[in-house]
Formats: sequence, C-alpha cells, structure tokens
Amino acid sequence: MPTATASVVVRRPPAELFAFVADLRNEPSWHVDIASVPADTDPVPVVGTTYPVSFKPFLGKSEGTFTAVEVVPGERIVYDAALAGITPRITYTVEPVGQGARFTRSVELHLRGPMVVMTPVMALMIPRRNKVFVENLAKVLAD
Repeated sequence: MPTATASVVVRRPPAELFAFVADLRNEPSWHVDIASVPADTDPVPVVGTTYPVSFKPFLGKSEGTFTAVEVVPGERIVYDAALAGITPRITYTVEPVGQGARFTRSVELHLRGPMVVMTPVMALMIPRRNKVFVENLAKVLAD
C-alpha cells in the first residue's frame, strides 16, 4: 500500500487554514488533479456524506467521490476517496505552529483489481504529487 505525507507551514491562523482546506470547493485551487467540485458542496464536510468531484487522471477527466469518515473541527478531516479504481484514504491535519499553522496531507493508497499492477508506479508517484499539492496550498495562501 503506497503512502505519503507532506506538510507545510502557512502564515495564517489555524482556524482560517482549516476553513480553507475543509471547504472542498477550494480544492481545485491547490490540488491540481481535482478539476472541479460542485458549488453546492458543504463548506465543512459532514461525517458519512459523500461528495462528488471531477478529477484529472492519466487519461482525461473522470468523476469520483470523497466520503468524509472523520471530522474534528479545526483539526482533522479524513476522507475515503473513490477515483477510477483507486481508493485512497486522505487525511488533512491542521495544527498551530509559531505565527501560523502547519497543514499536513497524508495519503494511504488502496489499489484493487487490475489497478494492483500499478502499485510500484503509484509508490513513486504518490509522494511526489502529494508534495506538489501541499506546496501549491502554501502558494495559494501566501501573504
């Protein structure tokens, strides 16, 4: 099971950072593989709710979902995603640090069926992509 964790410190109050990453409608602005999220999506995820997303996989645009499985307001969100045969568990954590907040994005990738053959490629790709997404978040929220 490929995994990856990346963090960045952002010069924003933890509550502001959490509100930004909790709102999936902001996801396309920093997570470059997400094409769109419906405008009527809840600004704070609700445990048990599944949210549709459009994403950009290797071969064009596809539809998928993020299901909120844990929400600790102001601190942590855990999603089980379903993206074209790939089912990652994605965790967002926000914690206060110095004059801002640390955002950590962790991914545990679960491949099933024919996608299992992609495990070695994904083990290389997931940490790189995760780092890009987290760095993009810092750029989007830069002062």
